[in-house]
Amino acid sequence: MFVGFANDLTNDNDFITAEIAGTSVLVQNFDGDLRAFHNVCTHRYAQIHLRPCGNGKPVCPYHGWIFNRDGVPVGIPGNREHFGFDDADKKRLALPRFEVGVRGRFVFVRLEPGGPGLDEQLGAYGAILDHLSEMFTDRIDEDVLPWEANWKAALESALEVYHVDATHPETFKKFAKKVWICSYEGEHSRGTTHLSDTSARWWDGVIERLGLPRSETLRNYDHFMIFPNLAIGVTHGALMSVQTYDPVGPERSNLHFRLFLGQTSKPKSIGGPTRKAVEANVCGFNRTVLDEDRIVAESAHRGLKQVRVPAALGACEERIAAFHRAWFARMADE
Repeated sequence: MFVGFANDLTNDNDFITAEIAGTSVLVQNFDGDLRAFHNVCTHRYAQIHLRPCGNGKPVCPYHGWIFNRDGVPVGIPGNREHFGFDDADKKRLALPRFEVGVRGRFVFVRLEPGGPGLDEQLGAYGAILDHLSEMFTDRIDEDVLPWEANWKAALESALEVYHVDATHPETFKKFAKKVWICSYEGEHSRGTTHLSDTSARWWDGVIERLGLPRSETLRNYDHFMIFPNLAIGVTHGALMSVQTYDPVGPERSNLHFRLFLGQTSKPKSIGGPTRKAVEANVCGFNRTVLDEDRIVAESAHRGLKQVRVPAALGACEERIAAFHRAWFARMADE
C-alpha cells in the first residue's frame, strides 16, 4: 500500500504516518534505514506520532516511552520503581514491524509478511514510478478529503471517462478529447486520453513561461491505477496528481491527493505572479473536478446498497471490470 514519499524521510528521525484500513502505521528514518511499525504504543495504546509527517524520535506522547530502531521500548520512565522490566520483557513489548519498500520516491508498506516483492508486484509500472519520481519534485497542493462512499465506489470514478460529459460539463469535458486507450499490467491498469487543442496550447505556454520540464514518454493525459487504491494522473507530461482512496469504514473513505510540478529551469519564476496564477488555476481545477466526482460517487454508493445485481458495464468501463476481477480474485484467496 502506498503511504507517502521518500523526500519526507530524508533525514535521521524523519517520519511519516498513514492509516491502512484502520491500522495506524509509522515509517521512520533510523540513520538512513527506513523501518515501518505499528504506530500504537504497547503500553497503553496511544498513537506514537500524531502528525502526518515530521522529525522526531518515536516517543509516546502519553507516558514518554521511547522506542528504538527495532521497535523495542528502551526508555521507560520509572521502569525500576513501577514495572521492573528486564531486556526480555522489553523485547516482548516491541512494536509490531511491517515490511517497507521504496520505488523511486514512492514508499509502500505491507502489513502481512510474504507474497511477491514490491518490484514484482509493480511489474513494468515500477519503471513508471522511477520516471515520475525524477520528473515531479515540487509539491504544490495536498489535502485529505472525506467522502461518504466506500473506497471502491470512490475509486471507480477515476477509472473511466464515460461520466465526463454528464459529471464534468464545464471542467474535464473541455479539458480532453473523446479518446480513451486502456492497457493492463497484472492487477494494475492505464488509461490514456488526448488533451483538447485548447488545453494542449495552454500547457505548452505554461511549460515555456515557467521553464517546466516535460516528460518525453507521457505526453497526453495518462492515468495509472496501481492496485488496489493508488491513482496517478499525468497531464501533458508536466503535472502529476497522486491520489489514494483510503478506506475509513464500509460507508466512508478519504481521498488523499497531492499535486506536483517538475523542477523549473527558471527559479526566479517561483513566487512570481505567473507561477502563482498557474498554481491557483491548476489547484482550483483539480479540487473542483474532485468535488464533482465526490457528489456522484456518494450518490452511487447510496444507490448500490439498495440493489443486488452487478453493474451494467460497457466497453468504455473496461478498467472498472478489470478492477472488479482483481478484487474478487483477492477475495477468493482470502
